[in-house]
Parts: sequence; structure tokens; C-alpha cells
Amino acid sequence: MIRVADYLANYLSDIGVKNVFMLSGTGSVHLDDAFAFQKDMNHICARHEAAAVYMAEASAKLNGTIGVVIATTGPGGTNAISGIVEAWVDSTPVLVISGQVNLDQVSEGVRSFGVQGFNIIENVENITKYSVQITEPESIKLHLEKAIHEASSGRPGPVWLDIPFDVQASMITPENLEGYSPEKSSTHIDHDLDNIKSIISDAQKPLVIFGQGIRNSNTINEFNHFLDLYKTPSISSRMSLDILPYEHPYYFGLGGMRGHKAPAYLLKQADLLIILGSSFTHAYAGDEYDFYNKNAQTIMVNIDSSEMNKPGLNIDYPVELDLNNFFKVMNQESDSYSIDRTDWLKNCQSLHLDNPTVDESLAKNPINSYFFVECLNNVTNNEHIFVNDAGSSNYISSQALKLKEGQREITSGAFYSMGLALPLAIGAAVTQPSSQVIAITGDGSIELNIQELRTLSQNNLDVKLFIINNGGYASIRKSQDEIVGGGRYTDDEEVLNFENVAEAFELQFEILDDFETLESSLERILSKKGPVLIEVVCDSRQEIIEPFNL
Repeated sequence: MIRVADYLANYLSDIGVKNVFMLSGTGSVHLDDAFAFQKDMNHICARHEAAAVYMAEASAKLNGTIGVVIATTGPGGTNAISGIVEAWVDSTPVLVISGQVNLDQVSEGVRSFGVQGFNIIENVENITKYSVQITEPESIKLHLEKAIHEASSGRPGPVWLDIPFDVQASMITPENLEGYSPEKSSTHIDHDLDNIKSIISDAQKPLVIFGQGIRNSNTINEFNHFLDLYKTPSISSRMSLDILPYEHPYYFGLGGMRGHKAPAYLLKQADLLIILGSSFTHAYAGDEYDFYNKNAQTIMVNIDSSEMNKPGLNIDYPVELDLNNFFKVMNQESDSYSIDRTDWLKNCQSLHLDNPTVDESLAKNPINSYFFVECLNNVTNNEHIFVNDAGSSNYISSQALKLKEGQREITSGAFYSMGLALPLAIGAAVTQPSSQVIAITGDGSIELNIQELRTLSQNNLDVKLFIINNGGYASIRKSQDEIVGGGRYTDDEEVLNFENVAEAFELQFEILDDFETLESSLERILSKKGPVLIEVVCDSRQEIIEPFNL
């Protein structure tokens, strides 16, 4: 017989979970003890529960398996909620296991009970795929297996198990536990994909828009074959920037309001949009879904029908289907589909080459942040992992990174949340310790989770944290200038002394302020082992590229 807490740790270790992220608490003491001393599992102690969830998100995004978080009761669980919202909107499989007061102290309808007790499940039901409080120790296997299945099947997302203190400590016999048997999913395809084949084959200027559904469905190889078979150019959504390398012959950049320039022209020219595993949001297609050729036909393949039924979005051919099944049919080659799109592809290539993000005019002082990212492109290899934050640091990364085969990029895809780069970078570094992580954040964003600098230094992770010093919240100042009148700023225009910050958190420090030595300095910094905080002094008046306004 073993504790419920030990059963959880054993089970997750057995299915391949190598890292668990936590912040210790009395209400989760049995859970903390079991996971911290579990063989073949690392425990990473964050300084805030939301940051712990972000770390688990990065782990899940990077290796495709479930990320695991342990939180204590009351404020521990509620702190984790903002992280779970992030996992929800970014469709990331994360399991939160929260502590709770003793079962006999739990009370429905009461705002708080016991010592720090709180009805966390009823507060997270709408932002999780599965959430339950474990009231019977013998039900742990059933609920754990169901949670893991729900997190990873269909459209992925977070799940939550809340375990009262006495249940955590209860003794159970694993051999006697009942498991979970999911219903078999139907393999029947209730769509006329032959018609979809014909529409794609007959189009003169088709354009594929692909999202992270390609990675979530593990169909990157099938997607490559699809592009080659139908000779169709493609552009990515924000969450799928690293699915195809920048130099891929059928890839022409990132679309959307903070994307590359060429896709903005291609969306206006295409006569057929093929949207695969992407939410196709307003940030991508315009406030009125008006940033593409309105005469174009639209095909949208998504496992979540709600994405195809959004107000104002009129999809001609909605296909609610898993991409595995879609490609299985679409990639069946046939002599009847002999496709020649030489002229269309040449047009796409010309737009791609004629509209670079970075040119020689940006090589100047003060450092242009796009030029900074271009220098990173020149000194990184295919094993680097990029992580970036919100605001201008996100935009410059998405618009200037030229990701190579094998490189990964992790960010807040739906919310563009401030302060995530540091915990995401920690999660990535813990998950893939053989790779160096390059994190790009802003002088404002870093303050939201600055406490995790101690987690970074304490674990001696190979993260190079670049802080763009552009004089405060540059992207917010731009919004304030345009919407409520120039010169009226509500944020703090003072920036931290980052050398002092680095010293306080026992980190190496570098400052970059000259474009002429930038690339050589980056090479030297990346050759170092361990964490380094690097301040990059950039132009505070620099404009962000806005393809919607081209």
C-alpha cells in the first residue's frame, strides 16, 4: 500500500513526466514530498504559482507531453489560475494538482473554509477540459487517467485535480484501483473531401494558413507532403512560427497584424484560403475579417467547430475534422490532380524577397531591435530555443526571426501576456537542458515575473535573457498616443538598473549599446555557460512594422 500522493508521482513518472513545477505549501505537503523525492523526476520550485504553470506550459509545448504543476490550497490555487487561462487559450496540456483542506472541512457555498480552504474546482471548470475534487482515495486512478486523456486528446488544454489533505495521505493498493477507458473515437469522415480536393486543385492562387493544430496533431510530415502535392504557398499563424523553417520553399512568412509584409499582400491576392489548425482570429484577419480578398473562397479545417462559427467569420467550406484524418484523404495522390502553380509561387517568392524585415538602413545607433534580432539569426544554430515576451519584444521576434530547421520558438500566442518570457524560458531549459535558450523580453515585461530570476540563477540554467531597454512600455505608449492623445502616459517611464538587478539575483550581466560590435558581442555571450542577463539599449522611438497599414 502507498499514499495517494506517491501513486500520483509514480504514475506520472511511469508515463514519461520528467519535471514537475511547484511552490511548496502546507496544504500540499504530501504532494510536495512525493514529487520532490520521486526517482527519475526533477522538481523545480518557482516563486509564484502562475509562473510555475507557465514553466509547465513551456515544457508541454516543447516536448508534446503533459506539463505538471503542484499548488497548495487557497491562494496557491488561485495564483495558478492566470497560468491555467494561458494554457486554455493556447491549447496546452497542463495538469494542476492542488492541495486542499481536510475533506470534512470542505463546505459548498461558503467563501472560505478550514485554513485557507477555497472551492477551486467550481472556479476553474470553465477554463479546463476536466476538473474534479478527489473525494474517494480509490478513485484516484480513474480521475488521473481521465484528466490526462482529456488534456491531450482532441483540442488539447489544461486539467485540474484538487486533492484534500487527508486524501493525499490516504493509503491505497494500486492493484485494486479502477482505471479509465475512453470511448473509441469515430474514424468516419463525414465530409466530402473529394470536393475539397477539386476546389484546391482548381484554384489559381490558393494560400494555406496553418496554425499550431499542425503540431498538436503531430502531422508536420503530412503537412509538408500536402504542400508539395498541391504546390501551395503557405503562411503561418503566431503559434506556428517554428513548424516550417524560414527557408522552406512553400513558406512565405507570418501573417497577421504583427506579421511579415509579404503575407499581407498575399492575403489580398489569394483566391482561396485553406485554413488548417488555426483559429484565424481578428489579429490575423482584421477587425471585420476584412484583411483578405473578400472574393476568395475559404476552407477551414479545425477540430473545434466553435472556431468556424465566430460572428462575422463566413467560412464557405467548414470541415470539423482532425488533421490526421484530413491529410490521410487529401494526400492520396491521383493522376487527375496535375497541378502547375509556377507563376503563383514565383509571385509569392518575389514579394517575400522584395519585402525584408531588416535591411542595411537599420544598422545604426541607437540599436534598432529588428537589427538586434537579425544579428541573433546570424549567430544561432539549429539547436537553439527562442522564447519571447509581450509587446514590442514579441513583435520584433515574430517579424525578424528566421527560424532554422530544428529551432523552436515559444511564446504567449493568444494573449501576448506580459512577463511570460522568463518562466517560459525556465520551463524550456529544464525540459531540454542540452539546448541553449534565448529569451527576449522588455524592460517593462520583466518586472511582472522578476522574482523568477532567482529560480533561473539557483538552477544555473543555460538561458540568455535579453532585456530590450527602449525606455519603458513602448508598445503601450504607441497605443496611448494614437487612441487618447499624445504625451499622456499612465505607465512608469523609469526603467530599472538592470546591472543592480543582475547582481541582486546572482546573475552574470552584460550590456549591449553599439550596433558595430553587436554581432561579435552576441557570439561571445552565447559561448558562455549558464544564465546571463543582457541589457540591449535600443531606440525608444523605433516604430513597429504594421502590415495591416501597408
